[in-house]
Amino acid sequence: MGRLWRPVLVGAAIVVMTFLLAQWVPFEPSTTATATADGDVTRGELVFERECAACHGAAGEGGAGPRLVGSGLDADTVAETIRQGAGIMPPGLVTGQDEADVVAYVVSIATP
Repeated sequence: MGRLWRPVLVGAAIVVMTFLLAQWVPFEPSTTATATADGDVTRGELVFERECAACHGAAGEGGAGPRLVGSGLDADTVAETIRQGAGIMPPGLVTGQDEADVVAYVVSIATP
């Protein structure tokens, strides 16, 4: 009976360590105030500057394309416009995660 406690102690330590390691998430992405349900505002701003600013202005102030700042556009309208195109804007200029990020950014600057 004197040697039985060692395997029990080792087993308990393994169970506890396994549980603690299962709870630990060392590479979990941090949530920021700029993240939305579908897109990231910060990344969206970078994509916007690269793909959209030539027509809409550096901060969405307008140019060849309409002014987006303070326009009150919602996410559905922005996403549909990106997919379908409008005026001189070609359809599908950005897609996938870039589209979600641009939508998040445009909604953030469009909110009055």
